[in-house]
Amino acid sequence: MPNLIANYKEKVFVASAKKSYSTIMNAMNSWLAKNETPGDYSAFWFSKSNDEDLTLEFAKELNHAEICLGSDNERCGGYYNIRQYKKMNNGSGETVSEDWISNFSRIVMTDGSFIAIHSDIVNGSCKKTSWANEQDEHGNFIPDPSSPTGFKGKEVSSDNCGRIAFDTNGLKGPNQIGVDVFEIPFRTDSLGYASSGWGNIDYVLANDRLIETENYQTGKY
Repeated sequence: MPNLIANYKEKVFVASAKKSYSTIMNAMNSWLAKNETPGDYSAFWFSKSNDEDLTLEFAKELNHAEICLGSDNERCGGYYNIRQYKKMNNGSGETVSEDWISNFSRIVMTDGSFIAIHSDIVNGSCKKTSWANEQDEHGNFIPDPSSPTGFKGKEVSSDNCGRIAFDTNGLKGPNQIGVDVFEIPFRTDSLGYASSGWGNIDYVLANDRLIETENYQTGKY
C-alpha cells in the first residue's frame, strides 16, 4: 500500500509539472510570435530591464489570477522555504534553499501554481563569467584572501539569459526542487541544461518520472 500511494503521488506531481511547463512554454512562444521574434528567447529577456517588468510582460500571455511584485509578495502568500532536491551545504554550514523563487515577483495562476521570473543578463549580455567558490569534503567554502570572494574557487562561464521557475501547487508541500518546484533556463535561442539542481524538467518530460530526491530538514547542515 505505501508503494501504491507513493506512485500515485508521483504521477500527480509529474502531471502537474508537465502542465505548468507546457503553459509556460506556450506563453513564451506566444510572446515571441507576437513580437515577430520566433525562436529568439533573448528577445523576451532584453524586452524589459528588470524582473518586475518582465513579470508583468509575461503575465500578459497567461490566464492568471493575481500578480504580486517584489515586496508585495505577502499578498500572494509571502516567503516560503524551498528545499533543494537533496541536502547540500551552502558553504557556510546551512542547508541550501532556493530563496529567489519565493522572494521575487510572483504570478499566481488560476490553478494555484506559482511562476517566478529572474533575468540572468549581466552588463547587457547573456554571456558572463562568475566566481564559483570551491567546497571541502564537508561542503564548506575554503578561505582564500586573494580571491574575489575571499574563498578558493574559479571563474565559470554561463550563457543563460534568464530563468522561469514554477511551483506546481503554490504554498502546499513539499516545496522541493524536483518534486513540485522546477526552473527552466533560457539561452539566446535554446533552452539551457536542465540540471538536477533545477529539478531537471527534461528528465520528467522524457521519462514521466521525477528525479531522485532526498527528504531532509532545513537549517544547520
